[in-house]
Amino acid sequence: MDRINNGDIFSNKEFQKIINNLDIVYFRGELKGKLLFHNSSLNRILGIDKSIDLTGSPASQFFSDTKAQSKYYKELEKNGYVKDFPVRITKHDGSTIYLQIDSHLIRERDGKTLLVEGTAMDITEKYLLEQNLMEAERKFKLITDNTKDLIAILNQNFVHEFINKNAYLNELGYTEDEVLKKRPRDFAHPDDLKFISKATKKGMLEGEMLDEYRIRHKNGHYIWVETKGTFLKENSIPKGAIFISRNITEKKEAEQRLKESEEKYRNLVEDAQEGVWALDENENTIFVNPRICEMLGYNRYEMIGKNLHSFIPDSMETLIEGNRNKREKGIKETYEVQLVKKDGSLMYSEVRAAPIMNEDHQYKGSFAYITDITSRKIAEQLLKESEDKYRTLFESSTDGIYSTDMEGKFIEVNEAFLKMLRYSKNELLAKNNRQITPSNWHEKEDEVTFTQLSEDESKIYEKELIRKDGSIIPISVRFWIIHDDQGDPYRIWAIVRDITETKQMEQKQKELNTIKSEFLRRASHELKTPLISIKGFADLILTMYSEELSPKIIKNLEEIDKGCERLQAIINNLLHTSKLESPDLKPKLEREDLSFLINFCLEELHPLSAKRSHSINTEIHDSIITKFEKEEIHDVISNLLTNAIKYSPPGKWIEIRTELTKNFVIVSIKDNGIGFTEEEKEKIFQQFGKIERYGQGLDLGIDGTGLGLYISKKIVESHGGKIWMESEGRNKGSTFYFSLPLLND
Repeated sequence: MDRINNGDIFSNKEFQKIINNLDIVYFRGELKGKLLFHNSSLNRILGIDKSIDLTGSPASQFFSDTKAQSKYYKELEKNGYVKDFPVRITKHDGSTIYLQIDSHLIRERDGKTLLVEGTAMDITEKYLLEQNLMEAERKFKLITDNTKDLIAILNQNFVHEFINKNAYLNELGYTEDEVLKKRPRDFAHPDDLKFISKATKKGMLEGEMLDEYRIRHKNGHYIWVETKGTFLKENSIPKGAIFISRNITEKKEAEQRLKESEEKYRNLVEDAQEGVWALDENENTIFVNPRICEMLGYNRYEMIGKNLHSFIPDSMETLIEGNRNKREKGIKETYEVQLVKKDGSLMYSEVRAAPIMNEDHQYKGSFAYITDITSRKIAEQLLKESEDKYRTLFESSTDGIYSTDMEGKFIEVNEAFLKMLRYSKNELLAKNNRQITPSNWHEKEDEVTFTQLSEDESKIYEKELIRKDGSIIPISVRFWIIHDDQGDPYRIWAIVRDITETKQMEQKQKELNTIKSEFLRRASHELKTPLISIKGFADLILTMYSEELSPKIIKNLEEIDKGCERLQAIINNLLHTSKLESPDLKPKLEREDLSFLINFCLEELHPLSAKRSHSINTEIHDSIITKFEKEEIHDVISNLLTNAIKYSPPGKWIEIRTELTKNFVIVSIKDNGIGFTEEEKEKIFQQFGKIERYGQGLDLGIDGTGLGLYISKKIVESHGGKIWMESEGRNKGSTFYFSLPLLND
C-alpha cells in the first residue's frame, strides 16, 4: 500500500472540485474509526445538506446492519480490499438505500496508521429489482415445487423446455428427463389426439385454450386433465406456450356417477312408493309418477296439465293458498292435506313440498312427495277412542301403575298405587321415586335402568317401597322406558304389584323345605341301621354257608345284597340332597387341576365304557387350574359320564371337551345315544326326575334314583356355575354342559 501525502491531496482544489462533481461517493477514513474526507455525493445520497461537513463522524453510523459492517471489515482486513460489497444504509429521513462499496487499505506516511479509501455507488434500484426478481423466482419455484397442477413451458416447436418435476412425478410418475424434449401429444390418449390437435390450432389463433383430455400415467392408465394454455407470440409468430393442467379424474368420475345417478333417480322417481308431483308457477301439473296416479285413480295423461285446485276440496283452499305463498318465498315445508280422488272420495296425504327456482331465484313451480296417510289418520282416530278405554283401564287396574320422568319425578299415578302407598295423589306427585324407595335399593334400581336403556326391552325386578306411615312393602315391578322422536329416553312407565303374600308364602316354603330336609336326614339315618343289619347278615350267610346252600337260595341272597346296595345309594343321595339344600352350605374351594380330575374320572369309568364297547374321544386342555371342591365336582363329572355310558346303546361314541371363555371353563359331555324329547328335557334336572326306560326294549342301563342330575345341578350352582343340556330329539344324542368360574389372578 502506498503512502499518501494528505497535505498534497487536500491542497489540491482541482481534485476537490472533480470528486465533488462525481455521481459516486468518494471517502477516506480511519479503519474502524472516523471519516477523514468525503465528497458532496455522500451528502446527496444520505439526504443531508451539502454544506454540512461529515468529516469526523464515526464510520459505523453509516451502516444500518451491524452484521454487514462486521463482514465488511473482516473481508477488508483479510484481503486489503473489498470489491462490489453491498450494504444497506439508512438515510437522514429514515428511508433505506443500498450502496455498493469498493475500497482498499492504505497507510499514512508514518507507515503505521491504516486508512480506508474507497467509493460507493447507489444501487438501490438495481438491488431492489434483483431482490424482486429473486423473490419472484423463489415464489415461482415454491409454487411449481408444491402445486399439484402440471406446469409446462413449451418452445416454438411445441416441445417441453420446462416442467415442475415434483408435480409430474407425483401425478404422472414421470421424471423430468422422461418429459423434456417431448411433446404433449406424446402422452395423450390416442382417442383424444384429433381433438387435442384441433383445440391447439384454435388456441394458437385466439391466444388461449381451455380443454379437457386424457394423458397417460407412467404405469399405463390414463387420467383426465383440464388444461389452460397461453400461447406466446412475437410479431404474430408463435414462440411457445405455457400449459397448466389440473387432474380432474375425480371430477370426471363424479360426473359419470352423477349421470348414472340421474338415470337411477329417474328410475327411482318412476318406481317410488311415494307419489311425486310437480307443478309450474301457475300450479298446473307438469309431472306425476305412477304412484300418485295410482293413489288418486287417474292415469298420467289425465293429470298432466290439470290444475292443482281440481284435486283440492273446498275446505282445503285456504291452506293451499297459504302454502303457495310460502313456496314463492323459497320455503320448504311438510304439511297434511286432503286430496280428491277420481271417484270423489277423499285421501288424507302428507305433502313434503319444495319450491323450484330459476337462476335468478324466481319462483317457477314446486315439487312434492305425497304419502297416503289415510290409514294413519284412521289409526289416530282409533287411538283417540282407545285413550278413553286406556284411562278407564288405568284407573280401574288392581295393580299400581305410575309414570315418572328420567329423574324419577312422578307424573301420573293410578288409584291402586295410591292405596298401596297410602298417599294422596297430590302428595305423591310432589315426590320422587327415590324418596319412597329404601336407600339400599337405589344402586340395584340404577343398574336395572341402565340395562334396560342398553337392551331396550321391558324389565321385571323386585324391590321395596316405603308407605306414608313408614312401613315397608315388597313389590314386583315391570317397567318400560319411552323414547321421543329423536330416540332420547324421556319417560318411564311401570306396573307395580304388592308381593307381600308371595314373600310370606316363600318364607313358609323355605321353612317347609328345612323341615323336609331334616326329615330326609333323620329318615335316612333311621333306615341305615336295619339296612346295615340286613346287608351284613346276608353277606355273612353267603360267606359262611354258601357251600351248604342251594343255588336258588344263594341267588336270592345275592339279590338281597344288590337291593341293599341300591337302597344304600338312595339313602346316600337323599342325605347329599338334604345337605345341598342347606342355605348356609358353601363348597370348600381349593386350587385344583380340573383336567386331571376329568382324566381321573375317565380312568375310573373305563371298565364300564369298555364293557359297553364305547369309544371315548377327549379334547381337553392339558391343565386347567381353578378353585373347586374336588369331591363334589368328581361326583358331577362321574354322574354325567356314567349317564352317557349307561344311556347310550353299545358301540356308540362319547366326546368330552373343555372350552375356556373370559371368566368360565365349560365342560361338555356329548353322547350318540337315545337323546331326549322336549317333555323329558323339562324334568331331568328336577328332584326324582328320572326318565323311565324300563320295558321299552332298549339296550340301556336303567338303574338310578332320579337324584343324580338334581344333585349335580345343586353342586355346580353352589360353585357359581351353571349346568344345562341340549338334544335334538329321540335317537339324536345329547350334550350335557357345566361351567365353573376361572381364577381371576
